[in-house]
Amino acid sequence: MGITVVVIQVNPNFHTIGGKSVIRGRGPRFLEYRRRWAEWPRKFYVGKFPLHLDIEATCSCNLRCPFCATTYEPIGGGGFMSFDTFKKIIDEGAEYGLRAIKLNSGGRGEPMLNKSLPEMVAYAKSKGIMDVYFNTNATLLTHDIGTKLIKAGLDRISISLEGTDANVYEKYRVGASFEKVLKNIKEFIKLRDEMNLGKPLVRIQAVDLPELRPGLQRYKEFWEKIVDEVATIDFKDYSHLQRNLANDWACPYLWQRMMVGWDGTISLCQFDYSNSCKLGNINDGDTIRSAWGGKIMEKVRELHKKGRAHEISICNGCAFRTTEILKLMGGK
Repeated sequence: MGITVVVIQVNPNFHTIGGKSVIRGRGPRFLEYRRRWAEWPRKFYVGKFPLHLDIEATCSCNLRCPFCATTYEPIGGGGFMSFDTFKKIIDEGAEYGLRAIKLNSGGRGEPMLNKSLPEMVAYAKSKGIMDVYFNTNATLLTHDIGTKLIKAGLDRISISLEGTDANVYEKYRVGASFEKVLKNIKEFIKLRDEMNLGKPLVRIQAVDLPELRPGLQRYKEFWEKIVDEVATIDFKDYSHLQRNLANDWACPYLWQRMMVGWDGTISLCQFDYSNSCKLGNINDGDTIRSAWGGKIMEKVRELHKKGRAHEISICNGCAFRTTEILKLMGGK
């Protein structure tokens, strides 16, 4: 194994196929943030604080989708982040220049199950966080919560949805109704436009399942008439994870972002579903900054840079790492 590292594009698992990217047009400070987002991994540069935090509003979900990590991984606890815990995270982040947060992470839960979500969005915006967003299945996107989220200043929202009819959608989004979700999305966008605030921008994204690819053009044409961006996200096969893949590939997340779980646990990565690599807890007085620049993170980054990520327990068999390596090897 050599030490040459292949660093692929910084957002390798997302692909815009229609409309315009929801990451756009917010002034020089935002553009500088996105420049750092792309540049830090490529240069293996570690800032004093992560650019972005994945914050687990909850690890619970109201659906059971066959391709989701919650179906295969031991994501336990069923807990909900308290507003006090959230404030501690945001207060530290605001002090050290945190640019963005996502109020869920890596298939870990449906954030709208947390009743404090609009309050969390509003608090983050009041502290100067530029990019506040989350992924959702939109089953709970009612007029009431939609109004609160828009007023709170939510910047963007990604809605996970396969297909353009009930037959396809309800096969994969087990427990959801296509007609109800379609109605929720249309009413939310109408409400946003009536409030004339220009945001949140709305992305629809489908898991890129092989059997859905023949209908991808129809998917694009159907949804780009309704939302701002249409995208796909790479399928990660959680049911057949591949271990011991040695490859000169480094994960960009280690230089961009970090995760804090619903109970305040500071984690190395959003894909550490079992929390096997705990770096502290915000409620015990530990800091994100110390974890970010600590010895564990230093060691993990060094192994990635040397093409030895498979020697790290949570990286060996990681669905994201496996997917990206197989792409490089021509497996997709």
